Amino acid sequence: MQGSSWMISGAIVVTLATASIAANPEQVKRLVENLDCEACNLSEVTLYSYNLEGANLQGANLTAAALQGSNLNYAKLSNSMLQKANLGLVKLRQADLQGANLQEASLYGADLAGANLQRANLQGANLQGANLQGADLSNTNLQQANLRNAKMAGANLEGAILKGAKMPDGREAR
Repeated sequence: MQGSSWMISGAIVVTLATASIAANPEQVKRLVENLDCEACNLSEVTLYSYNLEGANLQGANLTAAALQGSNLNYAKLSNSMLQKANLGLVKLRQADLQGANLQEASLYGADLAGANLQRANLQGANLQGANLQGADLSNTNLQQANLRNAKMAGANLEGAILKGAKMPDGREAR
């Protein structure tokens, strides 16, 4: 009996320790109410289908965040950390993602038309069916990224690293 109560209290401690490294609730509230959360810790936050148009998230930690279906058009996300984030079907038109780390992020069907992705890290990211028309992907790391069926008319790929990426037509870049 004593052993099982120790296991339960141990599980509570582990749960609390995990929660402390996830999104800061006060900062989440600040983002939703004021659309301003520069350098905030929003890792693992879940904000499905929120209207965050024009939000300032420069340098924010959004690692493993779930923002599927949200509106982040014109958002400032430069130098933010979005590794393994769920950005499926997110609207990111004209967003500033310069220098952002989107390694292994899911951007399935996302709208990134006209977005600034200069020097971003999209290694292993899923951009299948994404709209990248007119996006600036110069000097971006797209190694092993999935770009199948992505719309890329007018996208700037100057200096981009494409090795191993699945291109819109299904071929693999060398």
